[in-house]
Amino acid sequence: MHRNSQKMSVANAVRVAATMFAACIGVIIVPMPMQAQQKIVNPQNPIVRDEADRLLDVGQDQLEAGKPREAIKTWLYAISYYRQINDQSAISFTLARVSDAYEMMGATKAAQETMQKRIGFGKTLDDQGAVIQEANNLASIAISQGELESASALSKKALQTSQKYEQKLGEATALNNQGLIAGRYGYHLQALKLYYAAVKERPLRDPLGNGYTYINSGDSLMALDNYKSAITDYGLALTIARQYRNYKLMSIATDRLIAAYLEVPNFYRIEELLQNRSSLALVQNDRETAAIVQRYLGDLYLSFGNLPKARAAYQESYEFAAILEDTSSLPLREAYFKLQALEKL
Repeated sequence: MHRNSQKMSVANAVRVAATMFAACIGVIIVPMPMQAQQKIVNPQNPIVRDEADRLLDVGQDQLEAGKPREAIKTWLYAISYYRQINDQSAISFTLARVSDAYEMMGATKAAQETMQKRIGFGKTLDDQGAVIQEANNLASIAISQGELESASALSKKALQTSQKYEQKLGEATALNNQGLIAGRYGYHLQALKLYYAAVKERPLRDPLGNGYTYINSGDSLMALDNYKSAITDYGLALTIARQYRNYKLMSIATDRLIAAYLEVPNFYRIEELLQNRSSLALVQNDRETAAIVQRYLGDLYLSFGNLPKARAAYQESYEFAAILEDTSSLPLREAYFKLQALEKL
């Protein structure tokens, strides 16, 4: 009995060491779930669980600090602890975070492999929410890579499973993905129906999801030359973004609104949006974008014949660009040439 226990301890140590080594080299080694033990969680040794939970929080802090690689390593350590108590639900939950971090790094293949592993856990644990979520995530990646047939199959499966198990968030995401696929094929009227169906089905707990769906519907409306309706949808996205102070969505919505108003056109509204976009870039410490936006603002004032405002905008563009480490950057040179050209007027 003592010998068997000793063997098990050695085996656990080897598995933990393998996981820690994998974390050091950036490779994820996660076993597929074991059907026979799927619902047996070892309640012993709460110290192990506490450490795993602590590492989960540490990894999240690292991710939010813009350190996805460190977060992945930390979460792999957490997984090694969850394996010791056979908490496969916790492993599945952690894998979702790992795949998000891989996507943030641009490591698409690693993200896809991690998503597939989580689908395996979801099926074993009968966690349809996990299966649906990762099927939708894989479909999104396939869409971004132009693999529309694969994306279509994944999103259809996700939609069917979501409807079967009444998973509204999964259903809304699948509908949104199908709208993107239809749009890629040029079927924008069909895409719009799918987008608005997604908005209708999405739970209240995911308002930002609707914000991004309104961006997509606005894009289809732009493709149909329906600029006023596109402005309405982009405006809804911007309203949601402001309500929840989501700077990324605010930036996307503002950029889309500027493009739409250029088609109408409404230059005074464009002026306001450019000013807001410049301020938003500064809040995000994105001085390069702020420099570019200020140059566009200068161009707008120049088209009005307002030389003082144009000069001030170009000067700000130059100053923002000058702060960048690359003194030969394109925004810096363009702002400089704009100022020189203005002096000759």
